[in-house]
Amino acid sequence: MYNVTIKEWTSKGSDWPQGYFKAKVCKQCSVEFTPNSPCNLYCSEDCSKKGKASRYLERVYGITLHDYNVLHEKQGGVCAICKGPGFKLKECHNVLLVVDHCHTTGKIRGLLCPNCNRGLGLFQDSKDNMKEAIDYLTNQTNEPIC
Repeated sequence: MYNVTIKEWTSKGSDWPQGYFKAKVCKQCSVEFTPNSPCNLYCSEDCSKKGKASRYLERVYGITLHDYNVLHEKQGGVCAICKGPGFKLKECHNVLLVVDHCHTTGKIRGLLCPNCNRGLGLFQDSKDNMKEAIDYLTNQTNEPIC
C-alpha cells in the first residue's frame, strides 16, 4: 500500500511569498480585484460559490444559475413533489433542491429535494412501478400479516 499525501487543489496566499499578482476580473461579477494567488478566479467567497454552482449547472444540465433561480422561484422555493424546503446532502453543496431531469432525453423536469429525487431513481422513473407502489399502499391494512 502506498502512503500518498493529497494536496488541496486551491492554493493560498502563503504559498506565494512574493505576494504580487496582476489585477484580474472576477469570473462571476466582473469586478476587477487583485488576487492573493494565481488560482483565485473570484473576488469573494460569495462569488466563488455562485460561480462554481453556475459552472456545475452549465456543465451537467446545460442551464445557467439564473435558469435554476427562475425555476426555484416558480416552484416557490420548495420541492415539486413533497413541497418541503429540501436540504444539503453534504456541507459542501450550495443548494437545497436538486435538478431533476429525464435520463433518456436530458430534459429538466423540476427541482426536487434529495429524498424525492432519490425516490424517483429507485422507482427507475417508471410510472408503472409508482402505480404499483400506490396500489400496494392503498390496499394494505394495518393488521400484521404474521
